[in-house]
Amino acid sequence: MPEVSRIIKEDLAKVELKLSEQLTGSYLEEQINNMCLRVVNAGGKRIRPRLCILSRRALGDLVTLDDDCLYSLSAAIELLHTATLVHDDVIDKATVRRGVSTLNETDGNHAAVLAGDYLFTRTFMCLQNLSNNALFPIVSQTLATLVRGEINQFHNQGNIDITIADYEETIYCKTGALFEFATTAAAIEAKADEKYIRALSEYGKQLGIAFQVADDMLDYTSSTDLLGKSIGEDLTDGRVTLPLILSLKYCPQDRLDELKDAIYNDRLDTVIEFIKLTESLKFCSEFALNAARKAQEALKALPDNEFTQTLAALAYEAVNRSK
Repeated sequence: MPEVSRIIKEDLAKVELKLSEQLTGSYLEEQINNMCLRVVNAGGKRIRPRLCILSRRALGDLVTLDDDCLYSLSAAIELLHTATLVHDDVIDKATVRRGVSTLNETDGNHAAVLAGDYLFTRTFMCLQNLSNNALFPIVSQTLATLVRGEINQFHNQGNIDITIADYEETIYCKTGALFEFATTAAAIEAKADEKYIRALSEYGKQLGIAFQVADDMLDYTSSTDLLGKSIGEDLTDGRVTLPLILSLKYCPQDRLDELKDAIYNDRLDTVIEFIKLTESLKFCSEFALNAARKAQEALKALPDNEFTQTLAALAYEAVNRSK
């Protein structure tokens, strides 16, 4: 769909300008702006602003929304996402993100936390001219959900008895909620019909779940060069994700203690052997594909056009990716 690609490319270029504008301030802010720009410009795929733009374009003439407002919404979503990444890197003691050193690695934890906080403030600056006050409680709820996801993850750190339901709740909070906000923000701001908002909400939620499951699989199958961050971080940090949950579930009983010992002692090679033995990645892929199908099903409530078709294609691309 070359025409869709051209339009979205042009839209994203306007979003990049919005991002730069938000991180250009007074002399006193110069240092922290430069820190934030390093993260923002580090090669992110801009998935969330892309979703925001595509979701609005899919609605076509059903809604009226100024393009400048759309670009501000898209930039705000990317800034919010980047802020959470900066804080995540501090919590996880990560040294590499998107193939470059993290702020906590180059500037220290204190400066990195402040940079993340600053990015949150710039998020709200992007949203200050919105006409629909209904969006602000949703922004607050999204933030609260993101924090709840981190709390859930921390609470379950090292817990090999975590259930699939617990895991799904955590990944919705950590990833699905922000995807959901990205896909509904423009529709809410434009006061679209509730049926379209519900459809985009379900699409974003399910897409986020599919994306995160695929991400958790890549932590055991990809490489540091491809992924842009160290592989095996989930295991090192005690995050029991779906590949481990299913490996533990399908592991032969006479070898279960061996797998548990490898998990507790961060023996990545041994854990990967068990993941292959139990074929847990096949089940993970089926789980992610099921979420992708639900995302596509939700889109049937939207007009059938090239933008909606692109959103549908993205659902399967989220599952079948290498980085």
